[in-house]
Amino acid sequence: MISYVHYYRVATYVVALFFFTTCFNKTKTWKFTDIHSLDVRVLDTKEWLAKTKVDIESLNKIMLPQLDYYKKKNSRLYQKLDKPYQKIKTDFKYIDSTYKSISKLLKKMKNKASYSLDDIPKNNSISYRDLFNDSRERIKESMDSYRKNIKKLKKTFKSTKQVLFFVEEECLEYKNSIYDLQYRRNLGQENIDRFNQKLNEAIFDDTNSSRSKKIIDISKTLESNRLKLDSFENFLINMEKVLMKELGGSVVLIPKKNMPTQLEERFKTGKNEYIQILKDSRKLIESL
Repeated sequence: MISYVHYYRVATYVVALFFFTTCFNKTKTWKFTDIHSLDVRVLDTKEWLAKTKVDIESLNKIMLPQLDYYKKKNSRLYQKLDKPYQKIKTDFKYIDSTYKSISKLLKKMKNKASYSLDDIPKNNSISYRDLFNDSRERIKESMDSYRKNIKKLKKTFKSTKQVLFFVEEECLEYKNSIYDLQYRRNLGQENIDRFNQKLNEAIFDDTNSSRSKKIIDISKTLESNRLKLDSFENFLINMEKVLMKELGGSVVLIPKKNMPTQLEERFKTGKNEYIQILKDSRKLIESL
């Protein structure tokens, strides 16, 4: 079977993307019933910290000169920016320290020959489960606070006709479209399988017949289409990295009139072309 025309498939990457994007801008349910589910929640927090650390580093570069400016020019705006900014940093540090405490406690529990979440650690009066639940609530509250204060910053900057632009957040809607697009692509797999069979027959039977030549020509077009579809999917998958590089960070402050529109335009054009390619490819195969 000719593998290069198997361009209808659901990318493995989308599975990982699904678990991330469904939880973006939300506080994950930090519930756990056993050690395994607790490990997953701890890993979720670790990944959130890693991502958010990058955002805060970019945010710091924005806020320091902005605060310096408004401290001299407009004390009211300075207070409206400084208060949520300081709280954002405090929330992040608190989540980080709580995560480290949880990780240390989890490691201590696992080092025992036999362990249970309902065991009571030495020098404590409550179980591991209760300790983890307490940490869970504190992390949830701090994450909620973090997001609320991000919104406050955005609102204040909006009053100055500026946009606090979080690349990952802005890309999310576009990236989510990959599910629908690749689902549509996967629907044509049976047609591709049938075409591959005809292509193999054309190659091994008689490549000089008009029908065989037509099949081979179609296969070349399908291969070209596959590359175009893959290119747009790669654009969706990597759009955050591309935009971060273009804008100079994961968080940027942009005058409202200078908001980037090329990303949206490229997405709309690419999506329309993607859908049209699927239709054209189906018609090509059905023409045999």
